[in-house]
Order: sequence, then C-alpha cells, then structure tokens
Amino acid sequence: MSADTVEQVPLVYTHGKRLAPGAPVSAIVWLGDEAALALGDGSVRFAGVHGERVRIDAHHGVILSAARHPDGAALLSGGDDGRVLRVGGDGTVTELGAFGRDWVGGIAASARSKLIVAAAGAVATVWLPGAVKPSHSYAFPSTVGGIALDAKGLRLAVSHYGGAALLYPKSAQSSRFALKWAGSHLACTLSPDCGYLVTATQELGLHGWRLPIGADMAMSGYRAKTRSFSWDRRAKWLATSGDARVILWPFDGKTGPMGRKPNLTGARGALVTTVTFHPAQDILAVGYADGAVVLARIDDDNFIIVDEPSGAGVSALAWNDAGTMLAWGDEDGGAGLLDMKVRA
Repeated sequence: MSADTVEQVPLVYTHGKRLAPGAPVSAIVWLGDEAALALGDGSVRFAGVHGERVRIDAHHGVILSAARHPDGAALLSGGDDGRVLRVGGDGTVTELGAFGRDWVGGIAASARSKLIVAAAGAVATVWLPGAVKPSHSYAFPSTVGGIALDAKGLRLAVSHYGGAALLYPKSAQSSRFALKWAGSHLACTLSPDCGYLVTATQELGLHGWRLPIGADMAMSGYRAKTRSFSWDRRAKWLATSGDARVILWPFDGKTGPMGRKPNLTGARGALVTTVTFHPAQDILAVGYADGAVVLARIDDDNFIIVDEPSGAGVSALAWNDAGTMLAWGDEDGGAGLLDMKVRA
C-alpha cells in the first residue's frame, strides 16, 4: 500500500473538490463519508472531502466491477486478472476467489442478506454470509452479461444470450425461472420489489419482464448501449443512459411502462453515460460523454452544472447513503467530490 496526496484544483461547483486518481475510474463505492474509486490500473483510491487520500495496489490489471462489501467496511472488486478481492481502507487486501482467465465482469452484494455474487465467464458464483471462499455457483449457456440482486438480497437476476434467469442464490439447488428473448442481454437491473427485471440489449434498447408472470416489454429508441440504470427511491422511475437525454421509464401502476412514453430530462447535446438517483430527493445526478456532471430534476429540463465538460466521458457516479456527497470519475483518470452539506 502507498499513501499520497491527491492533486486538488478548483471545481466549477463551489462546494466540490477535483481529484486526480491518475487512471480511468471503473466504479465508485461509498464507505461512510469516504469514496472508494476502483481504477483501470488495478488500484483502489480512497478519498473524502476531508482527510488523507490513500491508494492501494490491488489487481494485476483493470478493475472491471465493484460493490460495497456486506460488512460496509470495504470494497469488493473484480478484475480482468480473474480475481475477486476485498479491499479495506486500512490497506488490507483479501482474495475471496480466483477464476483463471475469466474476467470478473460483475459483482453484486447485499447488506441485508449478506450475500456476495460475482460473474466470471458463463458462471455466477455465490459467497454465503461470512464466507471467505466461494460457496456454490451456477453455470449458464453463454457468458453472463449482468447480475443484480433485489433490495432484500434474496433473489438474483442473471442476464445472458437469449434472455435472463431468476434464482434464489442462498441455495445451491435453487430452481431457475427462465425468461427468454432472442439476442444478447448485457447489464441488468431488478426493481427493488422484484416486480420487474430489465436488461440492456445489444440492439440499443431495453427488454423487460413483468414478474412473476414474465410478460414481455420492449423499450427502444436509444442511440447507444445502456450501461447505467438507477431506480428512484419509490421505484416509480427507472433512469437509463444511452441517449442524448436521460430516459426515465415509468414503473408505477399495474403494468409499468407498457404502452406508455418515457419522461426525458437533462438534454445538453452530449450522450448520457451515467445516472444515479439521489437516495432521498427527486434529484438525478447525470454524467455525460463530454465529461460534464449535472444535477437534474425528474419533471423538467432544469439542471445545475456540477462539473463542466472535460472531454473525457464520465464513467462512474455515486451518492453516499445519506445523499450528502456525490462522487464521479472519468475515462481519463479525472474525478471529483461534491459536498452537499456545505452552504454558500
């Protein structure tokens, strides 16, 4: 482990600080009031608005996925070196699993069920509560495109070529509810109440299923692949990236977005790359392909610029649990922190 001070320069928004982690930011996970930045050089940067910033060398290659460990005190990371690691802010690095040449493209974890799930190749592997080694795994007919746990951490969604599947990951013998639809299914998300499963598709759109009956729904019209999803706190809206505006699909009512048009917000002329809802307010943080970060509202096109365009696409964006701090990072190794508690 090495500790060093992160370069800080003035940020457009007066209550923020710019950071320079020095490598593309793959993901951001908050641990209390400190953000853990998973980076493209295999290291993890811990940073806060106040206090020392620390870098920990973890993976031998790019970090591809990350989540907060169920204990709340560490980052879980998956890399193209085929390893799943627990990285603590104190500098400890613990290997939880190794999958050879298969990249660890997805990680999901739940503070409620204490489960950890990682996707490598065509296999999803589960760690039961407290386990430091894999407990069991599920094989699929093709490479796993995405994984997601519901709000309680009891049901697991896995997307792959030809559709998706739902399982109860605590059991190695869990039955599978197969949801079929032709084509490649990439990232996926489950609504908090597990009433809907939505996947991003190779064909620049979304495909969804209303659960438990499995009714199909298609959501098209995107300019690029959707790589970022976010549900609002009431599970009424699903915000998605992949277009020149944030596309917000309505999921209230008995049939969700079926037969309904989405709301659109955050139009700036640049492609939306990342979205994340505030945990307690109707505010959406949005990152763009030109590097800008804004705060937008659901029902209109008014927004506040947090960071001006830098030319490097925003690759990660996350609120802390209290919604008092926002962190973001880009593809060229830039990053920033916004402290919402500060008043001008």
